[in-house]
Amino acid sequence: MVVEESEANRLESLLLNLIFAAVSAVLLGLLFVATKQGSANAGWWTRPALAPGVALALLLLANFLSLLRAVSDLRSAPATAEEWVDARAKIAGWLRPFEFLAYFAAYLWAIHVIGYVAATLAFVLWLLFRVGLRTSVWLLVGVALVAALVLIFRMGLGVWMPAPPLYDIFPDGVREILIRWF
Repeated sequence: MVVEESEANRLESLLLNLIFAAVSAVLLGLLFVATKQGSANAGWWTRPALAPGVALALLLLANFLSLLRAVSDLRSAPATAEEWVDARAKIAGWLRPFEFLAYFAAYLWAIHVIGYVAATLAFVLWLLFRVGLRTSVWLLVGVALVAALVLIFRMGLGVWMPAPPLYDIFPDGVREILIRWF
């Protein structure tokens, strides 16, 4: 089965070129703030900012030329309404990783509230559900993955987390087991 790659959207490319040019310009501007001056007795080629400066200057030049090319292409043949719609959809797709970043942040918060095992189980099962893997086979795979993670990290490597407040509701013996193994 051959999958054809869709043609790049010119508006999306223009925005990417603009972002890359701006980032490379900011990094080049911050270079001398981020590096120290070398010894006055040493040659110019020993300065800490030399190699990154050359690389960033070349990157800025390449990004600027690419940006000029994208602008001239859009001036010679303006974007169609279909291209605008496609560009909006593709640029909105750039935000999808932030959704999963929010899930991970919630997972880190949940570890301190309900504990490593419960938070990891909830996180893995939620991710399976979110990406469309909702069959019982995948749920069992998720549970097995969590069991393997607990065995590897908690018992095998000895990675321990502080006890969450949830463990305080259990009797002392159960609480100690939960703290030690879960």
